[in-house]
Amino acid sequence: MVKKLGLDKKGQASVELLFITLIFLIIMVGFLTLISSEMNQTQTGELGKARALGEKMAGAINAVNVAGSGYSANFTIPVNVTNPASTIIINNATKSVDVIYNGNKISIKVIPNNLTTFNTNTSTTTDKIITIKNQNGNIKFS
Repeated sequence: MVKKLGLDKKGQASVELLFITLIFLIIMVGFLTLISSEMNQTQTGELGKARALGEKMAGAINAVNVAGSGYSANFTIPVNVTNPASTIIINNATKSVDVIYNGNKISIKVIPNNLTTFNTNTSTTTDKIITIKNQNGNIKFS
């Protein structure tokens, strides 16, 4: 006579608990991946704003250079253009506009060879107005 083995109730409960735990972990990993992806997109968007600011500044510098001696233009940096604030460096050594945002440096080359080195930060309270002047081929900022 063959004896039938009955299900071990405690063993079945343990297997079901492990299975439910595994499903829960898979769902949590999916949520964490989704949240991480959204955070990366937000950071990329903010870095894009910083790059656009640098490109606009470089365009203004190039326009003042091309317009010739005696020409000047005002460049407005809007309030809260990047949050947290960015540092903008006009770098004569590299002939570029460098924007530093959250430890990331973005460099945009400019045409003029004679730049006055200039540093400023974006503001979280008011617009900043920078005057760009061409004085005999030398680009100066105030």
